[in-house]
Amino acid sequence: METPTPPPPATEHTPEPPLVLPDEELPGTREVPPPPAARWAAGHVIVTVTIALLLGALFNAADLLATAERQPFGAARTASVAVAERLLAVSSALRLDRPRSAIDQALGRGPDTDEPPAEQEPVVAAPTTPPATSEPVAAPTASPAPEPEPTRGPYTAADPLTLYIGGDSMVGQFGGALADLADDTGVITVTEVKYEFGSGLTRPDFVDWPARLRGVSRTQEPEVMVLFFGGNDAQPMKLDGVVYEAETPEWQAEYRARVAALMDELEELGHTVYWMGMPIPRSDTLQVRHAILNDIYSSEAEARETVHFVASWELFAGPDGRFSEYLPNRNGEVVDMRLDDGIHLTTAGAYRLARPTIARIMEDHGIEPADEAG
Repeated sequence: METPTPPPPATEHTPEPPLVLPDEELPGTREVPPPPAARWAAGHVIVTVTIALLLGALFNAADLLATAERQPFGAARTASVAVAERLLAVSSALRLDRPRSAIDQALGRGPDTDEPPAEQEPVVAAPTTPPATSEPVAAPTASPAPEPEPTRGPYTAADPLTLYIGGDSMVGQFGGALADLADDTGVITVTEVKYEFGSGLTRPDFVDWPARLRGVSRTQEPEVMVLFFGGNDAQPMKLDGVVYEAETPEWQAEYRARVAALMDELEELGHTVYWMGMPIPRSDTLQVRHAILNDIYSSEAEARETVHFVASWELFAGPDGRFSEYLPNRNGEVVDMRLDDGIHLTTAGAYRLARPTIARIMEDHGIEPADEAG
């Protein structure tokens, strides 16, 4: 019988000493790094910067427009003016132009609109009229309007007088106000209110208004057209390679020819035209130039039976005959009538001009005014 082999004797096990870490690595004493800073996605940064730039542009839209108007003559200037005018319109609608206006007024500063224009081209014809002064510029005096020939009528809601309103950025506020008052008559229907920023008769390459109005005549057949140009027309024109300023005879002869041709065409197409005159601007320089425009408009309208000039210069002048941004409304309240550029109209200013305009149209077409409540 075999004797089982005893197991080997157990050897004494010596435990290993514990692992000791350096102090900075001991649990509870290790320095915990701060959490990484939150990082914006690139898209967020782009959106934020874009919004900031847009707000800055809206707050300073009037200055941007003034800067654009001083750029050298050419397509870049026209595009810049168009963009700046859109920004100014949005800024005014949102009243974002008021903080800058208040700051300028507190500091005794006005919009920078009177600086001489930048050099336009290597060859520029010098103005021949005296430079602008601080004296008020007289508005053109239009002869009494001839008695209008009998029109069709009476006008009714079922058979209304049709009216088109078009032009440059001056139509922006004015067009809506006139359309509103026309709608209140119940017998005048507005076919369209159309305006193009940066457009006019000096730059047919940007917007060809004669061609545009021929299309309106063909497709809409409005009996009456109310046209408002001049907000962007006092800029230089290049004729036969030479750039002429608005004060020169060459510029005035060319612009008069364009106005006359458009009036003739619309008259031949059978439309009654109400051509709006420019209101007095803040800038002394523009007062001279806009007075030139108004003289051309009024004298050319006077030579045609179905074209009527609607003056607005004195309507926006103060008691001293000078530019006045604040004027009394129908209720006697003194309100802001002009945008910060000193050219365009606020909503209150638009209604100030639209009321006599619609009254003139109604009188010429035998439409009795509706009784106004209150």
